[in-house]
Amino acid sequence: MSPRKWSRHVRGRKRRAKLCLPNNGVKVKPCLQKKLRELQGAVPGSEEIDMQNFFQNIQHYILQLEAKVTVLRCLSNFYGV
Repeated sequence: MSPRKWSRHVRGRKRRAKLCLPNNGVKVKPCLQKKLRELQGAVPGSEEIDMQNFFQNIQHYILQLEAKVTVLRCLSNFYGV
């Protein structure tokens, strides 16, 4: 298993995260569903939520990651690393 990919295991089996797709008659292609599930697995706290909140979680997570990168860059510049 690669160090960048986290997985959730339940009694030795990999558990699939449940993504609540819109139920308004819009069909979502299976390849898009797979990509959304992968994205859901990468964003902490986004299990079993609706799509609106899912994309808001992604937005907040990206902003949080950008802030962490900025802090780390400042620290590396300060310490000359």
